[in-house]
Amino acid sequence: MKQKVKLLIVLIVEFVVIASILLLIFFAGKKSYTVTFDLNGGTLLSGSTVQRVTQGQSADPPEVTKDGASFRSWSGSYRQVTHDIVIKAVWEYQTTPGIEYSAQVEGFDYNYCMVTGSYKNISGDVYIDSLFNGKTVIAIGDEAFKDRVGITSMYLLDGIFDIGINAFSGCTAMQTVEIPSTVLHLGDGAFNNCQSLEKIELPTGLYTIGANAFYGCKALTELVIGENVKTIGANAFLGCEALEEVILSETVKTIGANAFDKNTVVKVTFKEEDVPEGWAQNWFGEAEVIWEYTEEIPVDEDGNPITSDKK
Repeated sequence: MKQKVKLLIVLIVEFVVIASILLLIFFAGKKSYTVTFDLNGGTLLSGSTVQRVTQGQSADPPEVTKDGASFRSWSGSYRQVTHDIVIKAVWEYQTTPGIEYSAQVEGFDYNYCMVTGSYKNISGDVYIDSLFNGKTVIAIGDEAFKDRVGITSMYLLDGIFDIGINAFSGCTAMQTVEIPSTVLHLGDGAFNNCQSLEKIELPTGLYTIGANAFYGCKALTELVIGENVKTIGANAFLGCEALEEVILSETVKTIGANAFDKNTVVKVTFKEEDVPEGWAQNWFGEAEVIWEYTEEIPVDEDGNPITSDKK
């Protein structure tokens, strides 16, 4: 009996060893990929946002949360991974009552709608979900929240790509705005005279900042302008007297006259030694402009760019 037990133990050990060797051989020939979980404004509770996963295996999604929102899903599959992938958290807001919508957006089918207006006494923190009656919300219409002086914060979800003319103009008590990463265009006067707005992070995909977009936002102290912005309208940041510094890159092709306040230092960074053709000083009004160059440009011992005639 003891010999049978010993034999059984030996067989089990041999099986485990052989199985382990086979598994090592199997996985050794497989690639591994990176799965990145983008929290999309949320907060990590547990788990890892960046995971290395063997080909064909699954990642382990982290536990996340976001103030004022509930987690809906991840934007893509993290199972049976076959390539590097970034998966974004999809959040859901409980839309604040008093929001008005269109039945359809011109040029789009009935699966899309836009915010057209709001209750005049709407106040406090305002949340707008990315869906309304099963339709995707893709825009905030012209003057939708104009002069809603009771609003203190505005939270918008991904999917919106356009914020219309004077959409939030005159929201004098609004201190914070969460602009979705999908927004491409800010209309003229979009945040005009939002006197309490202190900080705003513009999405990296933003292309256009309309004229007077932030005119008179006198409390605005922090601003990040993404490298995809091509156009900044006239007077866009005029009257932003607390805004001390703005950094621009040469990707900006057009700036309207007096776009920046006299108290603002505008730093312009170029990869080439000359100001791009078409740039004009009157674009900056009375603002101080500092021209900077990247390390790709040859410089002399004093740090000055070496122009072609000095090379």
